[in-house]
Amino acid sequence: MEGDTSINIPFEIMFSIFKRLPVESLLRFQSVSKSWNAILSERKFKKAQHDQSKTLGREKLMLQRINGHFEFRDLGNHRSQLFSLKRFQSAEILSSCDGLVILKEHNSYDEYVLWNPSTREYRVLSSCPYLNQHDGSPKACGLCYDSNLDEYKVILIFVMFYVVYSSKTSCWTRKTSFPCPMQLFNSRCSPGISTGDCVFWSLNWSLINQFVDSKTSAIIYFDVKSDEMKNLAVPEFIGVNGFFGLTTLKGCLSLYGGTYHSKELDVWIMEQDGWKWLMNVCNLPCICIKFVQDGKLLWWSENGEILFYRQWNQLVFIYYPKRKQFVEVASISKDSKTSMLLTCLDSSYFPL
Repeated sequence: MEGDTSINIPFEIMFSIFKRLPVESLLRFQSVSKSWNAILSERKFKKAQHDQSKTLGREKLMLQRINGHFEFRDLGNHRSQLFSLKRFQSAEILSSCDGLVILKEHNSYDEYVLWNPSTREYRVLSSCPYLNQHDGSPKACGLCYDSNLDEYKVILIFVMFYVVYSSKTSCWTRKTSFPCPMQLFNSRCSPGISTGDCVFWSLNWSLINQFVDSKTSAIIYFDVKSDEMKNLAVPEFIGVNGFFGLTTLKGCLSLYGGTYHSKELDVWIMEQDGWKWLMNVCNLPCICIKFVQDGKLLWWSENGEILFYRQWNQLVFIYYPKRKQFVEVASISKDSKTSMLLTCLDSSYFPL
């Protein structure tokens, strides 16, 4: 039944109110009236809601259990939501960007899925003509947005080449020019860190000197503007005995790390004029190299607290800078073990 409320309130006001709401509420409101559903279904609205969520930093923890089920945990109020993606229950999460996730079907060498876990929309990517079963799983994967073409690109890196998928054309391209040996990636598929028009990867430092000279950068990235892989110079503040990880904070590329055996680390973010020091994290529960290898910096709160996840004990910690203290806030493994954990933007947008 068409409600009077949706008729009397101007469209611009409804649009402005709706775009500030979480996706869970928007999905419910679609069934309230035809006029509401029309607003919420528009591509223009979904893009505006996506941009608003990004501005607000509205992100959730997304977990994949070893039984194939997925779970959302709200970073603000700790609410959790359990759900399954039946057709792809055995799929592996490879990477994410802007609320979209790339999945790989476990028993298939060429079946990849672009998925929005907030809305449950998904698209099976067209089969890549450059892959065969001998290529195995990718060494690394990335997903990024090309603002010039208004499309998302999927990057899969293999031992001898990499392929790029366009969400607009549904086509794959194969490339062989690469800035470093593929052996420098970790053993399991390395997820890319997406920000701006690029997706970044940090390489395995322990392997660099085995394959190439010490001048090789430990950071590479895919630039959607040139459609090429490039090196990013390791900043000068990373010394000879430095060790770091990459993440995104405040919508920017972020680097966190320190010297191998230190019990503290520093956090930096990349701004337009270069790297900017953000904060120091002290009283680490273990030495820096072990903490960075095993842990992951997930989130930065408005109050300056930082959320960390440690894989070996599957615990989530908040670091309080004023108290210089880590506090456990959640045990991810309470019900069952987790195979993957990442942050995911709460977005209703899905590329056509």
